[in-house]
Amino acid sequence: MVQCGACAGTLFGPFFRANEASISGLYLAAPVIPSEPATISLEYCKTCGLIRQVPGQTIRLNYDRIVRGTAQQLPSYTADILSTLTEFGVRPDDFILEVGANDGTFLRELRSRGYRNLLGVEPSKQLADISRESGLDIWDTYFDRRTAAEIRTTRGPARAVICRHTLEHVPDIFELTKGIAEVLSETGLSLVEVPDTDWVVTNLFAHELWDEHISYLRPRSLSKLIENCGLKPIRLERIRFRDTRNLLCWSTPAPAPAPASTTSYLVDDEASFEDLERFQGRWDAFSERLRSVVNAGPKPVVGIGASHIQLNFLNFTGLGASVDMLIDDDKSKAEHFAPLAKPTPIRSTAEILATVRSGTLLRTAFPYPDWEDRIEEALRIQGVRSIKPYDILRPLQ
Repeated sequence: MVQCGACAGTLFGPFFRANEASISGLYLAAPVIPSEPATISLEYCKTCGLIRQVPGQTIRLNYDRIVRGTAQQLPSYTADILSTLTEFGVRPDDFILEVGANDGTFLRELRSRGYRNLLGVEPSKQLADISRESGLDIWDTYFDRRTAAEIRTTRGPARAVICRHTLEHVPDIFELTKGIAEVLSETGLSLVEVPDTDWVVTNLFAHELWDEHISYLRPRSLSKLIENCGLKPIRLERIRFRDTRNLLCWSTPAPAPAPASTTSYLVDDEASFEDLERFQGRWDAFSERLRSVVNAGPKPVVGIGASHIQLNFLNFTGLGASVDMLIDDDKSKAEHFAPLAKPTPIRSTAEILATVRSGTLLRTAFPYPDWEDRIEEALRIQGVRSIKPYDILRPLQ
């Protein structure tokens, strides 16, 4: 058994297993079933509470080819991140490194605030090229301790390292975090931002369990990881973003990892180990109830959204065979088919509103309630009933 990347523990328990999941970014030009659907299998560390894909069953993706940008995902609290850099004395000429720079969205934000000595590391050549087109300095490679050493040799130690929504994607979280620690200057400051998995556990949001995420961190496991890599967490906070919640951990260099008995967590876990053990059973009960309600209702069944969170939700609940069509206005998805239990056509909002005159609407575009409201109101006058899936969970709790 591979030890925990956060705390080096060796005891694990089962957390969640989904029989079928749609690979992120896969949309079909014709109604055919993919030959090898992915299976997500997760376990939790009984020492620190880290949740991870089971070693040997990890879904591996080639990020060299990922072209999904983040220009539309800059959070509302970006200004607070930039203010924190100023608060800790990071100056315009100080060297700032971003690990997982994507299309350069955050680096451009830094540049707009006057920071001039910037470098990004991004394994996707396509996304790196987008960053370079806007004049940014990008290394298109994976970040690890070797890359950290090369950066330190060629550019010097970094005054600040930013790593936003990257750590959860990498196979070796210790290697990446140790690289951050080793590239930092003695007075450096690092920010690691990840999804807050406690939000998933307490709300039973299994749709946020994504094939691209190998590790799922919570305050205790994130703090332990950072400390074991030689950094000291100085500020750890939870911040809401749309229908999710993120963890932001600011750290500085520390002489050595603190003993477990003296570790102090700035924010503690919300979910207990018992909550982790109960997650699968709660999800199965919810899914069974939701299927009975949907399958007893009028047809066709229309789901809102065709991104990974919607497809995950439909796969994980067993509704992939029940949904007849999906609504999505993204040109890369519309007029394609989603690889659910059956090939499911993806149609634009305008087409659905013009053609659907009966049936059941599933409000599965969880981050976008305003969009859901508009569609629900337009179809309501046609007699289409609407279901908010997680409302069914309340009587079960």
